[in-house]
Amino acid sequence: MVPILALKLPESVRFLAATGGAPERVAQLLKLISPRTAFSPDAQFVVQETELSGLPVLHLFREGRTLVTLLIWVVFFMSLLDLYFLANWLPTVLNDLGASVSASAAIGSMLQVGGVVGAFALGSIIDRFSFRALALVYFAAVFAVAAIGQFGHSAILVTLAIFAAGFCIVGGQIAANALAAAFYPTPVRATGIGWALGIGRAGSIIGPLVGGVLLAEKWSTEAVFLSAAAAALCAALAAFSLSRLAATGGKVAVEQTSSIDAKLKVATTAGT
Repeated sequence: MVPILALKLPESVRFLAATGGAPERVAQLLKLISPRTAFSPDAQFVVQETELSGLPVLHLFREGRTLVTLLIWVVFFMSLLDLYFLANWLPTVLNDLGASVSASAAIGSMLQVGGVVGAFALGSIIDRFSFRALALVYFAAVFAVAAIGQFGHSAILVTLAIFAAGFCIVGGQIAANALAAAFYPTPVRATGIGWALGIGRAGSIIGPLVGGVLLAEKWSTEAVFLSAAAAALCAALAAFSLSRLAATGGKVAVEQTSSIDAKLKVATTAGT
């Protein structure tokens, strides 16, 4: 994928504007986002961000970012814990409930199918409503994951529940990646995303281990998936807290909820 991405993947608009180069490329990219917007040929683009020096990770906890950083970590940790919990143990649980190995694998794959659909379907909604929409998605995941345990003996119903769980959890995780990227200033954006995903990967390791322990302890199917639903609830509460911080206009929220139009100041050689 590297040659394809190097050729086709556009550079970040914020990064291009921050470095002060290629204003015509910035204009082209913004036209893709908003085709009806027109720019003067001599327009320059400036990002309203200050340069950050020192160890990048320390800036994740400065200028009012500490609480948001920790809440984003909770979202990533619980979301990926749930995702890998389900991905690893769904076929085994379905097989224990009486489905054949091939049927268990086919039904379990609906988790990823739902995730693909969710990634496309939720994009524009979460782009508009930010963490508030993400919180609602994870709240819906609570019921979808719990329903897997309740409908385990019905192939049709459990397939629908697994699809819904994938739609919310996988789709929500992809949306969380984008929202976290939008929150951090350009100089530490990669650091913020990297740390959030690193914390999330810890959850992806713990999730399957928790599932194995619960199954070894002979927990019922309903109880196992209620436990998984609890992780989705934690992610939902963290996302809801992020949305409340944005709504109250705290220092943490101004940056990540603003649109690209608010982030870029257009200047021409005439000074307008």
